[in-house]
Amino acid sequence: MITRRPQLRILRTLLIWIASGAAVFLVGSFAPSLSNASINVLFRLRGELPPPNDILIVAIDDPSLQVIGRYPWDRSVIAEALDKISSGRPKAVGIDIIFAEEADRGEDDRLAAAIRQNGRVVLPTLLFERADEAGQSRVDWLTPIGVLDEAVASKGHVHAAPGVDGTLRSIQLSKADDEGHRIWAFGLETVRVAQDITGDPIESSGLLKFGPHNIRVLPEGSDQSLVEGVSITRSNEMLINYIGGTNSIPYLSFADVFTGKVPADTFTDKIVLVGATSPTLGDIQVTPFMQYVGADGRQGGQAMPGVEVHANVINTIRNGLSLQPLAEGWSYALVLLIILVITLAVKWLEGAGQVVALASILAVIAWGCLIAFDQYFLILPVPELLTAFFFAAPLLLLDRSLSASRDLDLKLSVLSAAQKGFLQDEDGSELPRFVPHNLEWKLRAVDSITTRLLSRMSFINRVLIGMSEGVMVADLSGRIVFVNPPLEAIFGQDLRSRDLIEILMSWGMLSPAETETIGSQVKAFEIVQKEVVINSPEHRNLLLQFSAVTPGTEIPLATDIGSGYSPVMGILILVFDVTKQRELDRLRAETLQFVSHELRSPLTSIQGLSDVLQKFDVSASESREMLETIHSEAIRLNKIITRFLDTKRLESGVQELHIAALDINKLLSGAIGSVAPLAAEKGIHLKHVVNDGLPILTGDDQLLTQAVENLLSNAVKYSDPGTEVKVYAVSDTQELKIVVSDAGFGIPPDKQERIFEKFYRLPRDESSNVTGSGLGLSFVKDTVEKHGGYISVNSAVGDGTMFTLSFPYDAKLSHSPGFGNSNMSK
Repeated sequence: MITRRPQLRILRTLLIWIASGAAVFLVGSFAPSLSNASINVLFRLRGELPPPNDILIVAIDDPSLQVIGRYPWDRSVIAEALDKISSGRPKAVGIDIIFAEEADRGEDDRLAAAIRQNGRVVLPTLLFERADEAGQSRVDWLTPIGVLDEAVASKGHVHAAPGVDGTLRSIQLSKADDEGHRIWAFGLETVRVAQDITGDPIESSGLLKFGPHNIRVLPEGSDQSLVEGVSITRSNEMLINYIGGTNSIPYLSFADVFTGKVPADTFTDKIVLVGATSPTLGDIQVTPFMQYVGADGRQGGQAMPGVEVHANVINTIRNGLSLQPLAEGWSYALVLLIILVITLAVKWLEGAGQVVALASILAVIAWGCLIAFDQYFLILPVPELLTAFFFAAPLLLLDRSLSASRDLDLKLSVLSAAQKGFLQDEDGSELPRFVPHNLEWKLRAVDSITTRLLSRMSFINRVLIGMSEGVMVADLSGRIVFVNPPLEAIFGQDLRSRDLIEILMSWGMLSPAETETIGSQVKAFEIVQKEVVINSPEHRNLLLQFSAVTPGTEIPLATDIGSGYSPVMGILILVFDVTKQRELDRLRAETLQFVSHELRSPLTSIQGLSDVLQKFDVSASESREMLETIHSEAIRLNKIITRFLDTKRLESGVQELHIAALDINKLLSGAIGSVAPLAAEKGIHLKHVVNDGLPILTGDDQLLTQAVENLLSNAVKYSDPGTEVKVYAVSDTQELKIVVSDAGFGIPPDKQERIFEKFYRLPRDESSNVTGSGLGLSFVKDTVEKHGGYISVNSAVGDGTMFTLSFPYDAKLSHSPGFGNSNMSK
């Protein structure tokens, strides 16, 4: 028996999950460059954002150096340019130049006056390392000189810490020196001045609330200090959402501003940043938008000046564009979800569907990460997700392939052994037992087995089709899966894919209770037989034999064996048409009854009387009387035999009907003429009521006349002398009826259904002197039914009997003229 062990598959799948998770953990923990690279790719795939319309950069660029001269410039140059900017009333001015050393007193005062006049200037600070009096290294703030420090609206640090790959992706919004003196970032302070925000930002893990802005920052452990009286100083690292590469923010040349070429209203309600952009000044940073350009494939693109980095920081804060990586817990949950979806796709799908599903999963990872980055500013763990995909998918596919290969090996081996003597090659050799082979060999083996199976199935199918008995097979659900032509001929319809129970019940073969009983017996491996009778399209006696279809003891089942396993695979129904056999049995029984009961009596009389005449001397009168009796018994015997043969010919169809248009009144008159002598002998009055306008009936004149004669003869036989027997015909819109009524003995209600059986006679008939064969009414019934009609009886004991023969007629035919409204009695 081939059984699969789902526990092993579950264990292998679990191991693949663990290995994939370990690979994801290693990539996330020890390959940060992959995460950095994925962020660069996300920026480039997203593309550039629209530039802000309220941020301007006054760039100390190469043209400015050519116009004004070698840098650094006198501070009065900065002051004059600041005065021109201030005349446009900007929201804030951030000057990204360190003024930590004193210059000429007049120069410093001139710049301080310009800063004081503007009132909304932010200057940068910088941390630097120095040695104290004890020779210990310490970190202090490098701030603007006193006169400038007193004039500015705010100060902000300009520290930038590139990643391990040298790319600047984030900025610390706050930094502190060794004494805990904290200064906020230059861009944040510029926003504070521009929007008149008061008070310090409210810090929490993952979020910095700054006035109306909620800035997402990288989370840093607990929100509370474990040491009483000591507060946490956070770096509040914010990922910068760059709007594009270098020159994405609008630039104005410092020289143009200094020489007055830029109108003052250009700076109205703008945040103006002044800083170096010339590469020769060295204040540049590598950003995610730098990439390979040029036909030679070398890395190109321009590094971003620090002042433009600050502009991107300001834009990120003011427009709520700060990026946030997905929390670590959620990242691993997402990775597990991807592995689960891949597992289901590999398990449930095959071939092209599997390829499409895996390609769709990869596309969802790529587009999902890009949409999350672009629309929700959320950085998903792209390297981890791709690692999960490219690690789990091949392993799961490999496991499925190896598992399928092992199953195929085992099935081929078992099938070869189990079918020994049946699936042999032409030379008599069997398929080799289990040996490791490549896939091509296994496919060839499958082709070989399939060819032989199809050959044997074709042979078996021809055998089943050629059987004279009906064969039907249904599966466990009751759906018919095979029917051979003889059975379809019996039912006269296509039974395939129909419901077995529905078919058997609709044809009246089984009742609901019988279906349950037979089903239970078949499942218990019993062979059940039942004989049924169907009358459509013709009368048939069928013998049904139900048995279970099982795999046998030598054929293994390549299926999972569970608690609900049943060795029964289906139901086999053999249908034998025993109509002729039952007809022969009935004919044999009726013939035996006919010979033993009906022929014995007259033959006994003839034999006894003839024996007396041979052995004894009988007087002439007695001899004549005996001869008359012998003659009458011979006539009676001849009538019985004739009636029996007529009945048999009608039943078997040998008796052909000579159909012609009949005049009913004439037919009834002829029947009365035949029975008149018998009626006159008993003194019974025959009355024929003639009705005009009767429809013309089509039928066999001789048989119908004989049928009416039988009814009239019985009415005369079983009526008292001096009574009346009446016969007439009437019609309605559908039927023509012939009625024969008498005032005779009558028939008990419980015997009325049996009087049409062959050889049946009422008990009083058998004890009376009235002779009869018990075939007359059976003959009448068969004759009427051969003409498409039916016979009915209405009788009561002592009140007489009325027989009615009902025939359908064709209304299109003309009506008979009748014989007038007169009575005929004989």
